[in-house]
Amino acid sequence: MARREAENLIAKLRQMSEEGAASFFSEVMANEGLRRRLGRAGERFLANKQSFDRNIETILDFVNIPSKRDVRELKARLDHLNSQLVDLSMKLDRMLAQREGPATAKPRGQRKRPSGDRD
Repeated sequence: MARREAENLIAKLRQMSEEGAASFFSEVMANEGLRRRLGRAGERFLANKQSFDRNIETILDFVNIPSKRDVRELKARLDHLNSQLVDLSMKLDRMLAQREGPATAKPRGQRKRPSGDRD
């Protein structure tokens, strides 16, 4: 009989508009038994999904194919390395700028010898 109730409620849901959907869910929440069954079904669904995800990762690892998690971890590592490379490049640019600054100032400050003065 509970299955018949659930099928009737689902059939009603298909025929209803947004307002009808709100009343459908309030009707479902009013039914204690149906609410408990939906809760258990949701818990089983999540447990099955977690188990499925673990099994897929195991299979992918077995055939040496990276999973989504592997790709995300690799991307995070690459992003970190990229930021370190940018920092290093900026430091190197600053060092080169400091090194070139005094070197270019020296020739400008030197006096030219008159062409007649030779040692």
